[in-house]
Amino acid sequence: MAGERTARVWSWIDAAGGTGVPVSLAVLCRAAVGCVAVDGASVTAVSGPGLSEPLGATDELSARLEELLFTTGEGPGAEDLLVGSPVLIADLGAVAGRWPGFVPAAVAAGARALFAFPLQAGAIRAGVLSLYRARPEPLTAGQLADALVFADIALRLLLDSSSGISGLAGYHPLDGLSDSRAEVHQAAGMISVQLGVSLEEALTRLRAHAFAAGAPLGDVAGAVVARLLRFDPEPDPGPLPA
Repeated sequence: MAGERTARVWSWIDAAGGTGVPVSLAVLCRAAVGCVAVDGASVTAVSGPGLSEPLGATDELSARLEELLFTTGEGPGAEDLLVGSPVLIADLGAVAGRWPGFVPAAVAAGARALFAFPLQAGAIRAGVLSLYRARPEPLTAGQLADALVFADIALRLLLDSSSGISGLAGYHPLDGLSDSRAEVHQAAGMISVQLGVSLEEALTRLRAHAFAAGAPLGDVAGAVVARLLRFDPEPDPGPLPA
């Protein structure tokens, strides 16, 4: 049965790509939307705490959700890497207290359910496949089983690309994917020097500034890199009054 399901999911991915279109994570995400009955899908590569790179999203809201996950450091996409298993939220509104930074913004953007699947092989955790719905509703048992197969195939594509494996001519699983996070990490490095703090703390400060300003993290990072925005250390308050 598992083999039949995997073959069926591969056939959906092939159909989503069309004739002559190579298999890619972008094609996989498109296939997942129709076959798992969700409204959007995205894949993000993760290489460590605070180090992630969006690899593809089917629509603007999927991309916005990835941006919110990265900016707030909260949500299913961040948590499933810690627990190592899927995080299935059928009604985001019911878990606002769990992720107070992420959930209100995600719901306001139009997402009501979010399902995140870690892309992992043993101790190797390479990324996350995220699916969202515009209505609060759980995945059925069959949809969950299909989503797990999509996640397994996404992991293979991601690892194949990272290792340089290419079994077929024209096989480019990461074609057209963004390198937008490079500027974010460049900005974090600049803030680290400006404030004399670790890179992790600098990234936290950058996220906090973007969240407080209601601005995309990439825009704030761009301003730092262009030297239009500088993070200054807080002044020494001096000795306490006698």
